[in-house]
Amino acid sequence: MKTDSLLVASNRGPVSWRLDPHDVPIPRRGFGGLVTALGGALQDEPGTWVSVAMSDVDREVAAQHPASPFAVEADGHSYRVRVLDPGDRFEAYYNEVSNRLLWFTMHGLWNPAYEPTARGWPLSWEGGYKQVNADIAAAIAEAAGERPEVHLHDYHLAGVAGSLRERLPDTPILHYLHTPWPRPRELGLLPDTIAQGVMEGLLAADVIGLSAPEWASAFRRCAVELCGASVDGEAVLHKGRRTVVSDFVLGVDELDLSSSSMASPTLEAGRDLDTRIANRQLLLRVDRTDLSKNILRGLLAYELLLERHPEHRGKVWHYAHLNPSRQGVEEYRAYLSACHEVADRIRSRFGEDSLEIFVGDDYPRAVAALQRYDVLLVNPVRDGTNLVAKEGPVLNERDGVLVLSRETGAATVLRGGAVVINPFDIEEQADALHLALVMGPDDRAGRARELEGAARVGPPETWFAEQRKMLHQVVGWE
Repeated sequence: MKTDSLLVASNRGPVSWRLDPHDVPIPRRGFGGLVTALGGALQDEPGTWVSVAMSDVDREVAAQHPASPFAVEADGHSYRVRVLDPGDRFEAYYNEVSNRLLWFTMHGLWNPAYEPTARGWPLSWEGGYKQVNADIAAAIAEAAGERPEVHLHDYHLAGVAGSLRERLPDTPILHYLHTPWPRPRELGLLPDTIAQGVMEGLLAADVIGLSAPEWASAFRRCAVELCGASVDGEAVLHKGRRTVVSDFVLGVDELDLSSSSMASPTLEAGRDLDTRIANRQLLLRVDRTDLSKNILRGLLAYELLLERHPEHRGKVWHYAHLNPSRQGVEEYRAYLSACHEVADRIRSRFGEDSLEIFVGDDYPRAVAALQRYDVLLVNPVRDGTNLVAKEGPVLNERDGVLVLSRETGAATVLRGGAVVINPFDIEEQADALHLALVMGPDDRAGRARELEGAARVGPPETWFAEQRKMLHQVVGWE
């Protein structure tokens, strides 16, 4: 049996809009493996992608199509989309619950002696997050054909499957979580009604996909300890339902990386970086300004490196290429400010040209930097996958060394070629940076080749095909 409509839902869709000089909304295709894999499938078969309006221009477009999907062309690709405007529920749905309550929990960012307090959360959960999830479920149901197949993505939509089951009880549903999954004690920091609501909403799906075996294992443990479920192999048994919880490795989108690396803006950015690097080694990080990315500890490790190894002073340039993230949340603004304070101290101690922090949206410059690093620091507190750790080795032209947090999903496949570190240990990170900077050419080359091969495991199309294959097996569509 095959589907007659492939339905995809995520917070951000495959297309966003910007205004041209005449204030006309112009669509542009999104980046990343998700758009490549699922957008590619939607080029070949009937389907609709449901998403949330994220900007004023997106909201303007949503208002023009308030009740039904519509077709859009973006950068040579065709999509049928439904864009929902949450209106005054957006703040509670996105910033309060998704970006703070859930993101902090999944990435282990709370300080239990002080946070969370859960003050105001039940209202944001009930009146904002759950309502937006119910609206997304309704939009999916309205777009469904006779035999729909539903693919939900990420923590923003944890309640959609549960709501959708009420409308389409027999529809195959897969929910892929791109984040890590917390241990039971960490999920238990949430109010019980919210923690159980998240779990039971997700367990309404037939298949739950995560990016690494440890996250899938943590999810099953949460189901047992917080919901009283039982486990049979990879499956969770709860309230008469059987939900398979498995991991699917996502690798790089080689075609997109190759195209980006040869584009004129990338070549221009590369020439500028070559001037800045001069005859020094480049110590690079490419991240969002997110607390989970551990930028502050990385800066402290660099400072410790220069303290203990004066031979690197003037011979290493640390460039931190940061994309602003969630600046509507107070903790994120405070964190970026703290990073700037440490960076200022490092420059005052070791020279203005020892470090540069760039904060902005400049993808070509990020690609050019990844081509040129001698050492790439990827040290998140916790990460579902971390595609930068995979894109770097594929793009890099200098046999660059990857210093990688053991708390990334990417470490599952990259461990053999990376210098793996504890993201909470600044001393160890400083030692790892020194090791990477002085590593001999043969060791660098061997590690680089191993990383490059591992990063190619699970290209987007294969990643998605494996999920569909498992979903069809679970629901008997073989």
